[in-house]
Amino acid sequence: MKSSSSYKTRISIGQLLDNPDAYLVYDVLSNTGTSVLIPSRVPIGKLTEGLDKPDKLIDTLDRMGIRKVEIMAPQEIDYEEMMDRLKELDPSVVIVDNAITNKAHLVIDDLFNQASLEAKFNIPIDVVNEIGHEISEEIMKTSQIALSMIAADIDSYTKDHALNVSMLAGYIAKKLADANKAPQDLIEKSVQAGLLFDIGKTAIPPEILNKQGRLDPEEMVIMRNHAHESVSICRASGIKDKDVLEGIASHHERYDGSGYNRGLVGTQIPLIGRILAVADTFDAMTSPRVYKNAVSSKMSFNFIMSANETEFDPDICKIFISGMGVYPPGTIVELSNGDIATVAAVTNGNLLQPKVTLKRGGEQKVIDLAAERLYIRRSMDTDTRESADIPAL
Repeated sequence: MKSSSSYKTRISIGQLLDNPDAYLVYDVLSNTGTSVLIPSRVPIGKLTEGLDKPDKLIDTLDRMGIRKVEIMAPQEIDYEEMMDRLKELDPSVVIVDNAITNKAHLVIDDLFNQASLEAKFNIPIDVVNEIGHEISEEIMKTSQIALSMIAADIDSYTKDHALNVSMLAGYIAKKLADANKAPQDLIEKSVQAGLLFDIGKTAIPPEILNKQGRLDPEEMVIMRNHAHESVSICRASGIKDKDVLEGIASHHERYDGSGYNRGLVGTQIPLIGRILAVADTFDAMTSPRVYKNAVSSKMSFNFIMSANETEFDPDICKIFISGMGVYPPGTIVELSNGDIATVAAVTNGNLLQPKVTLKRGGEQKVIDLAAERLYIRRSMDTDTRESADIPAL
């Protein structure tokens, strides 16, 4: 599986020809401003194709007094190759088995499609229990939850979101249990709640659920009822576990009381609800929706950490940072030697020097920053995406 993202950077015009797949962020206009001399959004390689000498592009900019330009440069990663290199470097890296995630997304697809198309609004408990148990068993073994979420190659928001939230919620519950702050059985309960917390959206009219742009007040009331609908569907299907039901009901409550539907504060919010709040927010922000673009993992991480003790439980935020790292996997970074890399995996005990993947000599490599005595100079993708203005849906 290949994934391509982009980062914005400022370079000298002499470096343009070294970036044939990148494109200018802004049009270059004539001195009068009446015509476009060099269009943006066209790869540099395409712009120079029709020129007898590619250097003419640089000469044009130089004559206009332009010495530096902003470009958007692609960063393509082959995740299968990255995983192979990562396991060679660190055999302790374990992610959730893709066979389990593939099975899980088929189960989730069936659940949502049945509820949406047939309006039966019931859940086959045995199937949910089975897949919830299998995901929980995988969560107990995994060392890299963020990488597990990236590696799960899913093609729709509904399937992707439910699966990612279930895995992240289960992982947070595992870390809490390891710290003696939660019982072991909370892991499987959190996974199950993550699989089902949004099932109530199947009862929301599609014109509201898929509306582009902000909902009006009446539509927001209907949308915010989805947590109640999720609980109703679960109860009608025979799910009786109090922790699971209360967690689903409270996943939009916020630590400072600003959430809904009951305005609960702090530990009044059931623990699974507090776990789901973090897991749901992180994955919703990093996923494209009909009404918004995705933001980077780093921006989503920064948003959650900035809301520590306001919107989110501080203990859960501490667990979250230990699993995600300061630079979550998928974050594009500039290294201290000037290389551009993508974070591959968190390094236990050293959150500031993760393992990264980059191209060297035309080959994709994975390196340990601590072992190579390198550090991250800056994140390249925190200020190039849409702002973190996420509707509370």
